[in-house]
Amino acid sequence: MSEAVEQGRTINGHVYTNAPVEVKLGPHTFRIPANYFDNQIGPEGEGLALKLEWPKMEPTLPGARAAPRTNDFLKEISVSIDFIDRLPIEGAMARRVTNDGHTDEGSLQRRDPTARLELREPQAEWMGLTPYAINEELRRAYARDQEAKTGRPFPRNLAFEPDWYVTRSSDDAIATFIQCDNAEHRKDGVVLEGNEVTPVDGTVSALCTHYLVDMDNSLSITLSYKRAFLKDWKQMEDAVRATLIQYKVG
Repeated sequence: MSEAVEQGRTINGHVYTNAPVEVKLGPHTFRIPANYFDNQIGPEGEGLALKLEWPKMEPTLPGARAAPRTNDFLKEISVSIDFIDRLPIEGAMARRVTNDGHTDEGSLQRRDPTARLELREPQAEWMGLTPYAINEELRRAYARDQEAKTGRPFPRNLAFEPDWYVTRSSDDAIATFIQCDNAEHRKDGVVLEGNEVTPVDGTVSALCTHYLVDMDNSLSITLSYKRAFLKDWKQMEDAVRATLIQYKVG
């Protein structure tokens, strides 16, 4: 690591710095500056919990996230990184876009058009992403069948119908999968003005969960952020991948 060690605040006797912390993800070793971590000290438990800040996609200054906080928490992007060895990493993204993992083969749930990519309809590309809309005809048929099975109405709840976005690699495999709060259910909740994020009074911010993988290192990566940042999805991916490359030592 070439950066000079920067010393930040001292809180409860702990001096926060950006000194590198050695961590293991499976057989891989990384030396990541302490201020990247959620607690700005180091990893807790398995995997990594990191934080970046929009729009530069950089970590906060050492100690800025410790109480009392001095950073703008509205800009935070949470990053979770886990080593995958129980299932093939090659199928990790495909598994994200179905409900196979928690439903039985042949069950009615396997026909849920909100939970399976092949039952959704691709839309025109937006910001390098392909939105996948819910097929309304399939949704109505699924609701009728659910009501016939249970004997109870199956009301629509947009809170459980997230918007989906996908990118694909050159071999047509899923490279990025993002699901966000349904735009009809929840507004952004913040206003972006230059590099500033201003909350809208009385409004809950819409969120996105963003999935990708590092195939070379068998890592599953999940980002969580405000939907207002979605336009910068590629910069987020690039920042996370660059961090892993820069700080891998073995």
